[in-house]
Amino acid sequence: MKFLIKVKNGSVHLFRQGDWLDEDLGELKKTISGKLVTKNFFGPNYELEDISGFFSKGQKYKISGDDVEGVLVKERGDRYKYIEE
Repeated sequence: MKFLIKVKNGSVHLFRQGDWLDEDLGELKKTISGKLVTKNFFGPNYELEDISGFFSKGQKYKISGDDVEGVLVKERGDRYKYIEE
């Protein structure tokens, strides 16, 4: 499973990569603690915590949600590989 973090209509969104279409999982908003979260009325919510080192910010995220729990590792561009915990 692969995820993407890309800009849509001027805001950053989390996407799940599909065969033909990517599924928009919601807009990512930064919390006071620095985590990125989605707020969806219908569907699961996700929380991303940057666990990469100080000099490599945005390379690795811990993701948790209703249907996933694991780590996202940056591959190339805006694409992240999901590794289940």
